[in-house]
Amino acid sequence: MHDLLFYGLAGLLVCFSTLVVMAPNLVHAAIALVASFFMTAGLYLLFEMEFVAVAQIMVYVGGIVIFVIITILLTTRLGENHLLPPIRQRLWGIIIAATLLCMLLFGTLTSLLPIGLAERPLPADTGSLATVGSRLLQPTENGFIVPFEMISLLLLIALIGAVVLARKDSANRGEPS
Repeated sequence: MHDLLFYGLAGLLVCFSTLVVMAPNLVHAAIALVASFFMTAGLYLLFEMEFVAVAQIMVYVGGIVIFVIITILLTTRLGENHLLPPIRQRLWGIIIAATLLCMLLFGTLTSLLPIGLAERPLPADTGSLATVGSRLLQPTENGFIVPFEMISLLLLIALIGAVVLARKDSANRGEPS
């Protein structure tokens, strides 16, 4: 049953991730992105990583995807027809995707071969949920609260910049904002 659930979640994750890339409508792609994040959280729960699953939902679904959806709704005109990219851009996309796929397959196949590397033992105490949570909130050099806040500020600045650039572009064309 555990294997069946894993393959089901992994298959849905692959389907939704493919839909994110292939969807012609940006709103549909964003909804598929939300679904793929939920499938990833389901895989984390399956691997008994509850904290990472909750963080996945809170950070990605609750924060980043909402920013993406708001940006899409503010900067695009959903009722207009969208043109396909030129053939040159599609060709470059296919070349880059094929190269990345070959690199991924090469890395996977070489990791399956026995190389004879020494195994590193895991630390004896991996930490409980309480220790991970307290370490996340420490403002000292071993904590993660300052980098987390800096990344959230950077994402907010990027979102505001994207909206400003999109609005300036439509204003330069003489279209109403």
